[in-house]
Amino acid sequence: MKETDRLYSLIGMQTVHTDVTMRGLQQSDHHMLIVITKGSGELVVNGQPLAVHPAHVLVLSPRASWRIDARGNQPLVYNQLEFEIYAESEDGVLRRESEREEEERAVSLPEAPQLARRISSIWDGNRWDRMQANICFQELLLAVRKRLELEQNSEPEQHYDQAHESIQLTKLHMNAHFHNSLTRELLAAMAGMSVAHYSRLFKRIVGQGPMEYLNEVRIAHAGDLLLGTERTIRETANRVGYQDEFYFSRKFKAVTGFSPTVYMKKHRMSSRIASAAIPYTGHLLALGMQPFAALVNPSQEPNAGLQATMEVGYGQPDLDRLLLARPELIISFERGDYAEPDKADLFRHIAPTCTVPFHGEWRDHLRIIGRAVNRTEAAELWLEQYETLAERSRAAVREKIGDRTVAVAQFEAGRFQLFGSRNLGTVLYRDLQLTMPSQLNEVSHSRMVTIEQLVEYDIDHLILFTASEVQQREALRHALTTHSVWRELKAVNSGHIYDLGASRNYSCYTSVSHDLFLRRMTELFMSQMSMR
Repeated sequence: MKETDRLYSLIGMQTVHTDVTMRGLQQSDHHMLIVITKGSGELVVNGQPLAVHPAHVLVLSPRASWRIDARGNQPLVYNQLEFEIYAESEDGVLRRESEREEEERAVSLPEAPQLARRISSIWDGNRWDRMQANICFQELLLAVRKRLELEQNSEPEQHYDQAHESIQLTKLHMNAHFHNSLTRELLAAMAGMSVAHYSRLFKRIVGQGPMEYLNEVRIAHAGDLLLGTERTIRETANRVGYQDEFYFSRKFKAVTGFSPTVYMKKHRMSSRIASAAIPYTGHLLALGMQPFAALVNPSQEPNAGLQATMEVGYGQPDLDRLLLARPELIISFERGDYAEPDKADLFRHIAPTCTVPFHGEWRDHLRIIGRAVNRTEAAELWLEQYETLAERSRAAVREKIGDRTVAVAQFEAGRFQLFGSRNLGTVLYRDLQLTMPSQLNEVSHSRMVTIEQLVEYDIDHLILFTASEVQQREALRHALTTHSVWRELKAVNSGHIYDLGASRNYSCYTSVSHDLFLRRMTELFMSQMSMR
């Protein structure tokens, strides 16, 4: 049977987040693609360990035994795609085929994470979404097969590209494992080169030697710890890979121009603060600080209170504008949370930077930023007042609606974006301790559903975001209330649909937005003003 006669069909898709070893060995009766989208780790297949990094893809045969371990501080995120292979027999009948992989090895495919995320976003949709997901899967699998074939038949002129990729992978390894003992010998072995050749090639590609690069990575993380935590200099040194705090202090001063103690005092008192992350702008405002410069996005809050703030980009940072702002301190996401991570690497060349991992909890974000800007007490006071408000609201709302289920959704373009446990859900399900519909138990951020699918959800109260403009809002309301399925919704029949208009004031994962949403929810449930 020719390769082109085979049919490849996607039958299962899931996104997995882990910061610990997975539950023992895994096996599947189906063929599988593993796509690493974030973080680094070790994938063990049939006893063979493989180092994996973002954009790595692995094809697994049916019944292959595997497990995956996260490495470093960042959680490992990967997509797991199961598929079947069918071949047409002489009598025209399609039969399932098992195609064994000659060897299990990871290939690097830059477009793989984007394709996998696209498949994940539409896989749980209707039949047309499923068809589109299968088309994207075919594109991904074809690219993987071509890359495998190219590497198996590589010509000498392709060796430099492979060497360049090996250098990039050791950079990723250093970024993820900077706190471990790393040597030129170990890194060269990872790249499959001699120490001398690896060092020369690394410097030619990166612009500095591997140990210089590693030192800068360590010092950058040390700066984050000094500003955002209460660790001592010795604890900070040990945390980023230095055993001698005095050696660490000399290296720190050589890179930043300041000793660790002076660095903390100087930058915690900065007044020219630039926020390179919209949620962190909200935290600064909660601490009573207006950033000197900040990203602005008209479709997202917080924007109120930023009239005198210099704009340094819409959604993504504009490095030229950030440079012109001449900030004394930059508050940012981790590099992997930006659409262009290489730009984020340049923040530290503009000003000392405190990076705050976005995958954490928003209260931790506020505390880290509070310490970085010398507002630790203000952060704790704000949180204490918020918890008092949440406790009071929780008791009142729970008395009103009991254990009935509550969901929040954005209605747009004929579909509902149902929010899970993070963002808006953290106020409903953590702070107010309301009951989540069982179908959302495994949803972190959100899930897109049609109105026909929404009927299947056990929702007693539905909080709905539509639009800010009155005319558009009325049009969306009309589209909903006249839909033949609308009256089948449990929340509609009980009169528990709450239209809040635009979501921009509430949907940002930040302290000020959560405070607004908590107050609005309490007001809504206590008044029970709903639309039918």
